[in-house]
This record gives sequence, C-alpha cells and structure tokens, in this order.
Amino acid sequence: MENLSQNCCNQSIDYDIDSSLKISLTITENNCAIPVSKLFTMSARENKKRDFLFVSKVIGKHIPMIPVTLKIVGAILARLWIKERENSYAYPTTQLVNELISLDATHIIHNLDNILDTPIKLARKTLFIGFAETATGLAQSIFENFSNAAYIHTTRENITSIEPALFFNEEHSHAVEHSLFPYKKDFFNNFEDIVLIDDELTTGKSALNLIRCLPGKSFGIISILDWRDDNSFKMLNDENNVDVMVCSLIKGDLKCVKSKDIISDDLIIPPSNTKLIPSLDYVFKIAQSIEGYNKSTGRFGITSKDNFKILEEIKSVSKTLIKERTTGNCLCIGTGEFIYLPCSISAMLGNNVYFHSTTRSPVHSRNLEAYGNKNKVAFQSPEDINVTNYLYNIPDNFYDQVFFFSEKSLTYEKKEEFNKMFSYFHVKSIIFVCWKD
Repeated sequence: MENLSQNCCNQSIDYDIDSSLKISLTITENNCAIPVSKLFTMSARENKKRDFLFVSKVIGKHIPMIPVTLKIVGAILARLWIKERENSYAYPTTQLVNELISLDATHIIHNLDNILDTPIKLARKTLFIGFAETATGLAQSIFENFSNAAYIHTTRENITSIEPALFFNEEHSHAVEHSLFPYKKDFFNNFEDIVLIDDELTTGKSALNLIRCLPGKSFGIISILDWRDDNSFKMLNDENNVDVMVCSLIKGDLKCVKSKDIISDDLIIPPSNTKLIPSLDYVFKIAQSIEGYNKSTGRFGITSKDNFKILEEIKSVSKTLIKERTTGNCLCIGTGEFIYLPCSISAMLGNNVYFHSTTRSPVHSRNLEAYGNKNKVAFQSPEDINVTNYLYNIPDNFYDQVFFFSEKSLTYEKKEEFNKMFSYFHVKSIIFVCWKD
C-alpha cells in the first residue's frame, strides 16, 4: 500500500488504498529529520468533504502509542516555536528527537526529566489554543513547556451554564461547529500573540475562520504536518491587518485521486451474550469544574501557574492507579476531547502501557498492513446519545488490562457496554476511572 522513494531534496510517498484512493505526498521540508513513518500513516474518511485522513501516531487518537510520546512531541514543537518565533537556539531538540525515534514500550524513559522539567519563558504574552477534538492533548502538551503562557481549547461539547465567547466552523470536518468557553469574558484581549495548535494543516481555512473571530494582529499556527498549496499560503499571507507565522515539523505537497468508493471491512459488534470481565471503579474528586467538566483540561482557560496543580493531580491519580497494574500489556483509553490528563497519567503507570482515545471521526476500517484504521467499534457517546463515537485498532488477544478514563462518570449500562467490548477482544480486566465534584 505504501511506496517511498528518496532523493537528495524531496521524499515522495504514495499511499494506494485498494486501488480506490491514491494519495501522493512530496515532503519538501522535515525540520527534525524524524522518519515520516514514525509520525503518521493514511486512511480513508467517511466524509464527502475530504476523502483522506492523516492518521497520527503521536497524538493519542486513532492509533495506540506509548503515552510519553505526547509529552515528547509537545516538547519538540514548543522548542521549534521558540526557535522560529524568537530566533532562540537555547532549547535544542536533538535528544528529544532521538528518544522519540527509539521509543520502546518495554522500558520507561528516565533521562528526559532535565529537559522536560525546564520551562521556557516567552518574550511575548502568549495564548495557545488547541483544536478539538483531535489536537487537545497535543496542544496542552505544547503549552505545558512554557512558564508564562495561557491555554484554552475549542470544544464541541454542549455546555449550557455559560455563554460561549465565540463560534467558528471547521469546514472539512464531520462535525463543523466549534465553540470557546473562557471563564473570563475578556480572556482573549490581553495577549500579544495568539497561537493555534492542530495536528495537521491542509488548507488553513479552519485556522483562518478562528483568527477572524479573535482580537489582535499577531497570530501563529503550530502543526505537526503542513500540506498547504500555493493558494492556501496566499490566503493566510493576504489576510488583512494580521500577521500569521506557521511552524511545523513536516511541510509538503499532496495529491489525492479517488477512482471509486471505499468499501469498509465489517463494523465489529460484540455479541450481546459476551461475558463480563472483572472490573473496578475509581472516582477522583475534581478541585474545580463547570457542569462536571474538569478545569484542568483547559477547556475554560488555564495559565502556566495552573500547571503545578495539574501535575500534582496527575501524580496523585497515577500513584493510586499503579497499584492496580497487572502484568502484560495495558491499554489506557481517553474519551473524545479528554486526552491530555489520561495520557499523562498513563505515562506514569509503568512499561507495556499504550494509550489512545475514542473519537467522533468516522473513518473506513480496512485490515491492511500500512492502513491507519484496521478495525472499528461504534457506540453512542457517553456525553450525548445523539453523537456516535468510535474506537479503532483494538487487536485481539493483545491487551491484558484496560484503564478506561472518562471526564464524567459513566452509567451502569455504558460501563457494561464497554466491558463487553473489551471482553470480546479477550482483555482480562477493566478499570473505569472518572472525576466527580
């Protein structure tokens, strides 16, 4: 399915999905020389607006990853930003990149503490904004590297007790509407730089839609991948009265040719008579919440000062949960926009731990070697029965234990549904973890 050719200037990659969809990529810039195969693969969307999906291997969404991956990628991108924005070479990325390339689930990384625990001070007062749902974990992992910044992420959750500050659309998405719910009405007015964070940039339209809603004239975009063509570059550069700087690991060009509709493999539906496996429940108290949503996620806005309390929360929860770790492979699951906290906790649960999260994104599943979404289970969102969620890439007979993290408590029926789902894949036990006022 995947063919690569390399010359002295460009790397060309062709993805052929069953002769139905062909994506041709030309990598024109690779800032840290990270092998592309470490960063992403491709899948076909169930979406008429865009036929393809870059399936990231480093953000904890569709594909299981070693949890510390998120922290390392966030630290690399934070250092690239400070280099490009302030022309600062005080924060090298070499050791971080080497660790990312050589990550192994059977050992725990200990030699990055000095790098990851050294905060970066920005010259300008900066707000970072993460895009829901895919990039919430990535964005917060970038933000946590700075000592004097603020962070908030967009949301698709239905929050009713406070008014949203603004709406904007992500035009190519399966769910186009985004909202921002800062806890302060003037939250956006006091920043010299506002930096948007997403996992990939294809046209930049979604970013521009948000920029047009925000005050200020100086903006940035941080992304792992940047596939904008000449027209998309011009669109951002020509926007009146604003300056936009884009920072990414990978830049390149893409072409997509679809010859016929993709036919998915069957959706996995565990039989109703699937036996339940042993389960436990852990409920942790939330220090601050709005409608049960944990403020530590950044959904309502946080500052660098809050990171100390958030880290203590992560350490406290992981210290409790590690007592429940059994031998064998362990899967930790986040839910929807709830990625950063569960992934950070998972990174402290020892070795042989993997992490990814549920998603709203409908993607064709195909059991092909280099394809990004090999199987698929569908279920109704625990937060909204009108929204279908998916979980991809659950191998049979691989995980012995599952930690299932949800921002709010699950109903008995929903826990039973997830219990049977993982029992179907021969997981031996499941632990449900949630937060409550």
